[in-house]
This record gives sequence, structure tokens and C-alpha cells, in this order.
Amino acid sequence: MSDKPTIDAYNKIAEEFSQRNSVSIYGVEFEAFRSAIKNGNKILEIGCGTGRDAEELVKLDFDYTGIDASGGMLAIARERVKGGKFQLGDFYHLDFSDNSFDGFWAAAVFLHVPKNEIDIVLQEARRILKPDGIGFISLKQKTTMDEGYIKESKAGGIERYFAFYTMDKIANILERNKFEVLQITTQTEKDGTIWLCCLVKK
Repeated sequence: MSDKPTIDAYNKIAEEFSQRNSVSIYGVEFEAFRSAIKNGNKILEIGCGTGRDAEELVKLDFDYTGIDASGGMLAIARERVKGGKFQLGDFYHLDFSDNSFDGFWAAAVFLHVPKNEIDIVLQEARRILKPDGIGFISLKQKTTMDEGYIKESKAGGIERYFAFYTMDKIANILERNKFEVLQITTQTEKDGTIWLCCLVKK
């Protein structure tokens, strides 16, 4: 992530974010991801945050590496998930060789990428996947706003950048970037937020 205001926001709210997002909403999606990976178990979580999903992915016996642009979030992840490997990273320029991973997990992370840059991060994610590798991506469904900074009351009024998508639009973008779309499902949170959950194949 190269957006400094959003990175700074996550550093500022890391503790509060960890407490507020302590339980993953992706139970069904974890199982679909695990089942779709036919060979190997080496995965990269792009945007691991405070380790919420890492905890579940490690339980599934993946050889797990997580990256995040926020040092504050990573510190919590390292403390929370002893069975994973974590490092500071920029998902515009993943510091891994081509064809390095059997799968990648990118939950609620590419939604912070401006739409005119989404192809860059998708191509990087595809590059590090082995042939027939599997990826998971979740994004917020578009309602009214298309993209831009949202100022929130938490932690004294933080600002983060968000991009929102319709199901058809993200499917087209994924296919444009040479992913095979295996399925797109939705998860709805208690506050009404709808997540588009995309399972893809290289």
C-alpha cells in the first residue's frame, strides 16, 4: 500500500481495530479456499492486518506468510499468531519471486487501492501465484460512493481511502487481469456492510 494517510490511520487505530475485528466473518470462504488448493500449502496473505485471518489460516495447516504496510498492525499480528511468518510489505511491489505461492488471501485490502491502480496490485498478486494457484479477494459492495477518502469518528477522526465495486464490475476486472473467477459470494455484516468474496484461479 502506498497511500500514506491510510497507512498512518491503521498505525493509529491498530489496537482498537484488533479488538473490534477479533472474529473473522469468512468461515465458509476459508473452507472453499482450502478445498480449491489442490497442490501444496504455501500461501501469502496480502494485507494481514492484526492477524485475525492469519489465526484461522494457520489452523488450516498452511505454510503461512503475511505482509502488511502498517507496522502497528504487524506488531499485534506477530504477538497473536505464533505459527505464522510476518513482514512489512507493499502489495504494489511484492518482494517474492514469480510462482512462489500456492495461494494468496487478500481480505479487505484491495479496497484501499484507487480504481485506476487496481490492475497493478492484481497483476502482482497473480505474478507470485504458481500455475493453477488460488486467490481470495474480498471488497465492499458499492452502494452510493464510488471511491475516495472517508473520514471516520474513531480514533479522533481518521481518514482512509476506499474503493467500492459491484459484483459484475469486479468480475470483469478480475477476468481482464487473466484470473479465472471460480465464484463470487457475499457476506453481510450486522451493520449492513456487504462484502463481495471472490475466489479466483491463475
